[in-house]
Amino acid sequence: MEIHQLRYFVEVVRLGNFTRAAERCHVTQPTLSHQIRKLEEELNEPLLQRRKRGTGPTSFGERFFPRAVRILQEIDGAKAEAESFSGEVRGRLRLGAIPTVAPYLLSPLIGAARRTYPNLQFDVSEEPTHELLKMMRRGDLDLALVSPPLLGDEWAFQKFCDDELMATLPVGHELAERETVSLSALAEHPLVLMKEAHCLRGQALQLCQRAQIEPEVRIESSQLDTVLALVEIGLGLSLTPRMALPYLRQRKVEFRSIDPIPQHRCISFAWSRQSSMTHAMSAFLEVAKCVERD
Repeated sequence: MEIHQLRYFVEVVRLGNFTRAAERCHVTQPTLSHQIRKLEEELNEPLLQRRKRGTGPTSFGERFFPRAVRILQEIDGAKAEAESFSGEVRGRLRLGAIPTVAPYLLSPLIGAARRTYPNLQFDVSEEPTHELLKMMRRGDLDLALVSPPLLGDEWAFQKFCDDELMATLPVGHELAERETVSLSALAEHPLVLMKEAHCLRGQALQLCQRAQIEPEVRIESSQLDTVLALVEIGLGLSLTPRMALPYLRQRKVEFRSIDPIPQHRCISFAWSRQSSMTHAMSAFLEVAKCVERD
């Protein structure tokens, strides 16, 4: 069993196509197909099957895929660890973030890391939490900025910051006369929230549930800016992460803390416990500890 055979197999499963996998691996398609056949012969089981919508793993291939990914991660981790002895952090870090965090934190974090380690490169993904977790399970992502808790015990965390959730009101709204707003007062009005796939929606509803409140969710959106635009024209109230406020000044809305206790969400880096902590990951997490948390 050869390392390159495992890489070819993993790329075909990820891409669902022999041609694109060969391009990604910088080999010809016949070469890639031949090496996968040799791997199948050694395992004495077929790994791949052609389907109407591309190529996918067989039943055995589905079981073998996560093992192949772990083997490749261990190898990549060993290489990265060996490179660390030269005192230079290099390589490519695959970093993901949820949409209510990515526009506000990725730029300062990556900027700080590049200033400290100019040879560190980044691939960036902005997806809802469940998609980021899928990518980490597949080995397509190294780290993700998420808002715990996450289901399961397969994740390791490093906390980055706490982010206050602010009551969001149209300018001139009756509640804007108050310095703070209670959840019960907020929930007396229709709410405009993110769609179900976004954890910010779940966090807003959990706050209401803990306060034994059942709000009316009138409108949902996939974009935070759209949520505020709808609040601006009076279609409902909402909750907005404080970290987003400097980027939303163009919206004619007002923000108030929740009383009697301001409400926060936790923002953390997450990664799979089954993955090897590469030198690039470790170096980036150390840099993140020094980035200002506004």
